[in-house]
Amino acid sequence: MLQYITIYAQDQDFDKKTTIGVYSNIGMNQPIRLTRKYVTEDVGPFHGKASWSTGLKLSWMLTQKFRIEIGTGYSVHKVGFELSPPIYPVSKIYPETIRTFNIPVKVYRYLIKDFYFSLGTIADFEIPRKSYWIDSQNGMGFSLGAGKEFRLNNLVINISPDLGLHSVFPFHSVENQQRLLVFEIKLGLGHRFGKSERENINPEVNQN
Repeated sequence: MLQYITIYAQDQDFDKKTTIGVYSNIGMNQPIRLTRKYVTEDVGPFHGKASWSTGLKLSWMLTQKFRIEIGTGYSVHKVGFELSPPIYPVSKIYPETIRTFNIPVKVYRYLIKDFYFSLGTIADFEIPRKSYWIDSQNGMGFSLGAGKEFRLNNLVINISPDLGLHSVFPFHSVENQQRLLVFEIKLGLGHRFGKSERENINPEVNQN
């Protein structure tokens, strides 16, 4: 019983402050197809261009090593599709812009010295557009990242490279649908609110 109480106390003794903040991502994208089948429409290459996003985030610790983060954001992806000879007389890239509102949900696993890796899902809701060459990105995707967190009192800064694959499970799928692969650098800024669990258990600790 004493051993159980000791383990339970250690598991409960961690910072449970809620963090509210903002984030911004900037990077590059590449439309891809998750198939080896030859697609007759692919008479020219896809061209990935710049991507950026910004939004709000809310997070809290689940245990000493795991944190969950929920956000809401707005993203812009510039893409293009090239039509070229010999099927077409001249080579030309047709640009398209994909704009989405998204809801990312991530779980962070902390390592030593506030390094971490993250895994999550992304729900994208695309603003309606005339899609000539690049399919709609409405759907559920995945993200994978790793980075480091910096803390200054209640101020939290995190920097990480993130890799995201959008519309893995589209809301309305089409045959051989294109997915958007995005590599971004994420910068997050947050503020922690409330007292930690340790402060709540024994307020005299901080006074000493």
